[in-house]
Amino acid sequence: MKTKLNILTISFVLAALFSSCSTGKVANLNADLFKQTYKSKGVIRKIDPAKGTVTIDHEDIPGYMTAMEMTNPVADPALLSAVKVGDKVDFEILRDGSDVTFTKFTKIGESAVIDAPTIYAKNCAECHGANGEGQKKGIPFTSGHALDHSEADFITSVTNGKNPDREKHMPAFRDKLKPEEITAVVKFIREDIQKGIEKPKGHAHSH
Repeated sequence: MKTKLNILTISFVLAALFSSCSTGKVANLNADLFKQTYKSKGVIRKIDPAKGTVTIDHEDIPGYMTAMEMTNPVADPALLSAVKVGDKVDFEILRDGSDVTFTKFTKIGESAVIDAPTIYAKNCAECHGANGEGQKKGIPFTSGHALDHSEADFITSVTNGKNPDREKHMPAFRDKLKPEEITAVVKFIREDIQKGIEKPKGHAHSH
């Protein structure tokens, strides 16, 4: 009887161990199903050591997303010093559920760094104010109908000018600034000068 009891006990323990191992394997397998690696190319736009993040203006990421600018943390802090702003890179990201991290950067070249704040100071501040508050010669960017305009509207106005027949008109900058510089300064206006400013409810602007 004692021998049979021992055999039953050993069988129960082995079954429990087998079940535990199988469950662990299934759990690991399920976790791996949510992990995917993607590769693409892009340009480093910003590195934030304090937050441990990198911003990349990238091409299409096959199987994941179209070309855009994105900011994500790095898997290894050493990656923050492996690249600099303006570097063109091949990169890899790891998507683990809703979390996305940069796991690899390989420098393949460099691009010109566009200093949008300086471009704004030299070409826009005289009319629109150092902080977008507006001047006698130009409208404010931080209030009024400037908040209604899209990024595309801004780019068109800066490129081609606006209201050339009026005393207060917007000059065209297409012969003074490159297209990528115009895009950069408009992004600076939208993302820095107008950051956190909400358009008044019920306000509409008609051209």
